[in-house]
Amino acid sequence: MPHHKEISWVELRVGLLVIVSLAGLGVGLFFISGQVGVFSRRYTLSTYFPSAGGVREGTEVHLAGIPVGNVDRVRMSPFADPARAVEIDLRISRQYQNEIREDSVASKETLGLLGESYIDISRGGAGKKVLPDKSTLTTREEADIKQIVQNTNDVISNLRVLSVQLKDITGQISSGQGTIGELIMDKKLYNRFDQTTAQVQAMVDDVQNGQGTIGKLLVDETLYQKMNSMLDSMNQLVADARTGKGTLPKLLNDPSVYDNINKIVTRGNNLMDKIESGQGTIAKLINDPDLYNRVNSTMTHMDVITERIDNGQGTLGKLSTDPSLFKTLNDSAKSLKEFLVEFRKNPKKYLTLRLHIF
Repeated sequence: MPHHKEISWVELRVGLLVIVSLAGLGVGLFFISGQVGVFSRRYTLSTYFPSAGGVREGTEVHLAGIPVGNVDRVRMSPFADPARAVEIDLRISRQYQNEIREDSVASKETLGLLGESYIDISRGGAGKKVLPDKSTLTTREEADIKQIVQNTNDVISNLRVLSVQLKDITGQISSGQGTIGELIMDKKLYNRFDQTTAQVQAMVDDVQNGQGTIGKLLVDETLYQKMNSMLDSMNQLVADARTGKGTLPKLLNDPSVYDNINKIVTRGNNLMDKIESGQGTIAKLINDPDLYNRVNSTMTHMDVITERIDNGQGTLGKLSTDPSLFKTLNDSAKSLKEFLVEFRKNPKKYLTLRLHIF
C-alpha cells in the first residue's frame, strides 16, 4: 500500500506565504503597468488611426492626462480609407464615462521624444452628449515619431553643412582672404585706423585746450560774452516792442499803419476789379481785342518786311544785300572824308570869290 506523507503545519504556512506573496506581486505589477481599477466596471470605445504607431494591447489610455484605461485590441479596420486603416478598442473605467462626450478627441501621444506611446482623450464640453458603450471617438493624428526623427535628422544634416561652411569662412578669415579677412588681418588697415584714432584724439585735446576754431568756439569766454550780449539785445528789443518803444513797435502797434496798408490793399483790389471789368486805359490795353488784332497785324507786317529784306527785295533789301551798293557808298564816304580833310586844311581854295565888273 502506498504511504501518504502528512503535511506539517510549517510547510503549509510556507506554501500559503508563497501564494500570498505571488498574488501581491501580481497585483503590484498590475498597478505599476498602469491598469486602473482591477475590479471596476468598464465600457468600450473604438477609434481609428492611419497606423498603430507604437500602440499595442495594454497601452495606457489617458483622459486629460489621467490614466483611465487600457488598449483592449488593435486590428486592421474594414475601411479602405487610409486615415482609418487601424481600429483600436479602448477599455475605459465607467467612473470617467460622464467626462467623455461627443466632442472629445483621441490622439496618440509620446512620453518624451523617444518614450512610450499612449492614447490621450480630451475632456468633453458641458452640454454635449455622453458617449455610450461601443461608440466611436473622433481622432486627431499627431506628428509621427518617425517623421519627427526624420525631420531632426534633416536639421542635423543642415547644421553639419552649415558648420562646415562656417569652418571654411573662419579659415578664410584667419588666412586674410575675402573682404572680412582683409579687414581683420590687414595690418595696413590697422595702422590707418590707429592713425585716425590718434588724430581724433589730438583734435579732441586741441578742442579741450581751446586751440583751433572749434576749440575757441567752445572755450573762448569772449564768444560767450558776445552771444550773451546779443541775447540781451534781443530780449531788450522784444521788451521795447511789447512796451511800444522805437520804430518797430509803432509799426506793429500803430493802427494808422494798419489803416494805410488796408487802404492800399483795397485800392489794389479796386484796380484789379476795374481791369477785369474793362474800365480805364490799362484795362482797355489788356482786354481790347481790336488792340490785340492791330498789334498782331503789325507784327505780321514786320515779319513780311524782315523776310523781304533777308531776300534782298526792295530798297532796304538791296541796301542790306547788294555788295556793289555797299562799295559805292563806302567809296563815297571815303571821298567825302578826304574832301572834308582837304577843306579844313585850305578852305580858301574852295571859297574863292571872284567879281566881274561890266
